[in-house]
Amino acid sequence: MKLPANLRTQKRLAASVIGVGVRKVWLDPNETTEIANANSRNAIRKLYKNGTIVKKPDTMHSRSRARALKESKRAGRHMGYGKRKGTKDARMSSQVLWMRRLRVLRRLLAKYRDAGKIDKHLYHNLYKAAKGNTFKHKRSLVEHIITAKAEAVREKALKEEAEARRVRNRAARERRQQRLAEKKEALLADAAAN
Repeated sequence: MKLPANLRTQKRLAASVIGVGVRKVWLDPNETTEIANANSRNAIRKLYKNGTIVKKPDTMHSRSRARALKESKRAGRHMGYGKRKGTKDARMSSQVLWMRRLRVLRRLLAKYRDAGKIDKHLYHNLYKAAKGNTFKHKRSLVEHIITAKAEAVREKALKEEAEARRVRNRAARERRQQRLAEKKEALLADAAAN
């Protein structure tokens, strides 16, 4: 609505007094004569105080839709190929992923070594294997450790068994040699007696 020419000055004055732009000033259309008579800043101030002149509220820019979109993105929506701008590596650096993964594996290895679950030799082998991208994640490393420990126990048992067999065989061999020697001596003694 276009203002009467006699109120334009008042509106400009009011904007200056309130400290806003001209379009943020509202003049009461029922009090046009009173407003028209206000020709000083002081008079405008009084009209502003009693509500004849009002400062319009700021127009807000709602973020409700932005919040809703963010929430749904958190749930995994709107993240398909059509919504992606950067390359895969730009969105999530493969180097960062590698660093995170390796740190997880190395932390686990150090924890197991300190707890005495693995010895320093197995730790070193697994450390090198982790650096060589052998393990995809923590679970695969734990599984590998379990199988490696079981294998080590089995090998140790086999080694002990083989050693025991060797000792047994050696003892049997020695006993046999002794028997043969005794027999020989007995035969020689018999021969000497006759």
